[in-house]
Formats: sequence, structure tokens, C-alpha cells
Amino acid sequence: MKEVSQTLVIEEVSKETQEHAKHIVLDGLKERFGSLDKSLNQDLNEIVLNYNSRGNPFLVGRINTKVVCTGALIHEDVDTGRVVRMSVQRIVLETTNSWHDAISFYKKNEYEVFGRNEYEVHMVKNLF
Repeated sequence: MKEVSQTLVIEEVSKETQEHAKHIVLDGLKERFGSLDKSLNQDLNEIVLNYNSRGNPFLVGRINTKVVCTGALIHEDVDTGRVVRMSVQRIVLETTNSWHDAISFYKKNEYEVFGRNEYEVHMVKNLF
């Protein structure tokens, strides 16, 4: 798969990427809960205004121009931050070739093998 060899760029959300970020988060919520209540999640309509402009960084990860993950850090108090709106489109992992139980576990949980070398199996799971 091409994406594995491409560079993931992490940056603050911008006016140009906030709509893509919104869709990543909403798609993840819909996948998790089965449906979406459109009256909720209003903070995602203006991410730059609701997060970055208030000193709470909302980050996106891009591969080329495609937003593939999100996350925000909200300041709680002097010693505490809260991670919110963390979503990814897909998860990639690797495990040792000889760990057959681990490979079976991942396959049962909808991971697919996309690569293999002498020592490792590379697997991917598309989340939505």
C-alpha cells in the first residue's frame, strides 16, 4: 500500500483542512454509534474558531493533501490537558511472523495483511 511509505505531516487545522477534519471525526462517530445526531458536535462547524483561536490546538495529520487523522488538546488547568476529537481513518500495525496467536487475533478483528518480510507481518484496518 502506498500510504505506508509516504510521509505523515502533522499540522494545526486550517480553514482549508477544517472541513476534512470535521468529516473524519463525524465518520468515526457514526461508525462507533451507528448514527449521528446533527444537533450535536457543533464545535466542528468552525474548528479554527472553536479550538485554535481559543488556544486549544486542533491538529490534523495529512498524507499529501488528504487529511487522515485528527486530535485536539484542551487546556484543563495548569497541570492538565485533555485530548479530544481524536480520529483516524485507518490503523497500520506490524507483528512478528512467528506470533501466530497475535496474527489470528488481528485477523479476527478485521485487520488485513498487506505486507510481509522475513521477520514481520504488516497489517491494516480501515475504520470507515
